[in-house]
This record gives sequence, C-alpha cells and structure tokens, in this order.
Amino acid sequence: MNVQVREGYYVGERYASLNRFISYYFQIKAVREAAPKTVLFVGVGDSVVPDFLRRSGITVTTLDFDAALAPDVIADVRDIPFPDKSFDAVCVFEVLEHMPFEDTKKALAEIARVAKRSALISVPHRRTGLEIVVRFPFIKTLTGREYLRLKLYVPVKFPGFAVSTQHYWEIDGRGMTLARFRAALRAHFTIENERTPVLDSYRRFFSLTVR
Repeated sequence: MNVQVREGYYVGERYASLNRFISYYFQIKAVREAAPKTVLFVGVGDSVVPDFLRRSGITVTTLDFDAALAPDVIADVRDIPFPDKSFDAVCVFEVLEHMPFEDTKKALAEIARVAKRSALISVPHRRTGLEIVVRFPFIKTLTGREYLRLKLYVPVKFPGFAVSTQHYWEIDGRGMTLARFRAALRAHFTIENERTPVLDSYRRFFSLTVR
C-alpha cells in the first residue's frame, strides 16, 4: 500500500475530532473487556490508544507500514512477521477499509493466525440517522447504564455526502454489505460482540474470538 496521508495529518483538527475521541474510548473499552496481557496494535495513527494501553500495564507492540509513524515493527497487516498465536489480542481499528476487500480477507487470515484469543476490529459503516442520548444524576445507580440511547439509522443511499478518498470500501457503501463483512469475519472468528459507539454511528466495532 502507498502512504495515504500527509505529514501532520494525525494532529490536524479534521482528524482529532469529537467522534475520533469517542472512538478511542470504545477502542479502549473493547481491549479492557478482552483483558489481554499482550496486544498487537495495527495502525499507529496518532498513538493515543496504544500509549494509553501501555500506561495501563498491557504489553503493546505497534505495527504499521509507514516508517514515519515510528511503529515498533514496520510491516503490512497482510503479511504479519510474527509466529502463530504470538499475542493475546490483535487490535485493528479503522485500518481494513484502506485496502481492497480481497486484501482485507488476506489481512483477516493473518490477524487470526497471530492472535491467541481475541481480535478487536472497527470499520466504517456508511449511514445516517437520528440519535438521542439522555444522561442525568444517578442514572447508573437507577438503570445500570451510563446513558439511555434512542437511535434510528439508515444507509446513505443519496448524493451529497463526502466520500473518503482513502477508503476502498465501507459497510453499506461501495458494494459492501454488513452481511458480506460478517461472513468474512466468520471465516476465521466467532463474533462475540458488535456495537456502534454512542454519538458515532459511522464506526462499527467487532469483538472476536479466534476459531
């Protein structure tokens, strides 16, 4: 793959958005739920999440094909240079859509190969809709939840929305369906959990266990 972003992109306002940091919360939450001791983190980006995980006591190895991002290992997710079952969990957040889908399937096979137990993945889900989130004092005591959420989403099937020039595919966009992506995951994994972050309908998270 060719490098798709210019130097300084990851600290720009467009990248470091509210939705981005909502996504970071859910990335960290997914890792905490998986409770790994060792993690392979594919796609360095701005290093916010891998640095946080390291401070949490998890042994993190970063992998990226872009040497300018200073990953621990310079390599491609489609050809991971580690032996089978090298890491408790492999994290691949907002990475797989940056390659043709046939290559994504190769990457999923590699992720499953080097993971002992878990893979944590997020990809874009191209849709829009209505979301209402309610919070109030003592909500967790009363309901067991941090917020109440009402949502109604529909795929974007009309013109006028910007299309990412970095993505080869997105769920419900460019010929990709949710069923097709799930089938690609199930070739190697069991889907344990699937969620869309609050206030961020554009990202879909999958918590997986290796078959």
